Amino acid sequence: MTPLQVEQHLTLALEEACRVGQKPVSAELIEESILTKDRNDLEPRLIRYGYNAKALAELLNVRPKEIRDFLHGQLAPGRAQELQQQLLAAGIPL
Repeated sequence: MTPLQVEQHLTLALEEACRVGQKPVSAELIEESILTKDRNDLEPRLIRYGYNAKALAELLNVRPKEIRDFLHGQLAPGRAQELQQQLLAAGIPL
């Protein structure tokens, strides 16, 4: 996580604790209602590196929809493997 994300999660945790009247803020409240379960999936990781679907589509010269399908695991395995190899060849950490 980046420092900005940590700050955002802390702010959300404090707002949620205030809303439900919990003092002090418990780890359970943060885990259940604030932290996203998919923060380490491919799409959030690439976004943290500065690569959104549009930027990846331009880099690989494909349609943004195909990139979104790739990021959500909805592409055919062969095509997904091909895009993954192109991203790695471009130096993008997966």
